[in-house]
Amino acid sequence: MTEVIYWSGWIGGIGIGAYALAQFLLTGKHLGVSTAFGNVCGLISRRAFFHKGPYTDNLNWRLWFILGIPLGGLIAALTSPGPLVASFSLGDLYDSVLPQALPLKGLVLTLGGTLIGLGSRLAGGCTSGHSIAGLGLLNPPSLAASAGFFAGGILIVQFLFNIL
Repeated sequence: MTEVIYWSGWIGGIGIGAYALAQFLLTGKHLGVSTAFGNVCGLISRRAFFHKGPYTDNLNWRLWFILGIPLGGLIAALTSPGPLVASFSLGDLYDSVLPQALPLKGLVLTLGGTLIGLGSRLAGGCTSGHSIAGLGLLNPPSLAASAGFFAGGILIVQFLFNIL
């Protein structure tokens, strides 16, 4: 059995907040991921949606930012003690409600990620854009979007762990 080591949430929170503040102070750009995901889609899709508005120039800093997220995860995994193990595990709690078959678990996680992407486009931004950058700027639509993110999360967690 492999021991999975998680970084403390408060360390990650301070790191994300410090990065968002430094990025805004140094570049004037707000932290966000969903637009970068649209940039990636624009590189592989010919659909007009991914080539207008914020997606006119898909080779911008956001593309490099989103490519750095999995790279940072890989660096964290490589510098952690113990062997590197590829896994779809999100911890014992989520493993208890997700399918055990690896292809089905991958399908459920991919579907969840797709729904997050669609929701972020409908809300005009993702959790990082609204809840980190938007709330930091006291933006009322970001407050409403963040309240929706938390309410939806609470409902789904109650459904998964108390009803199923």
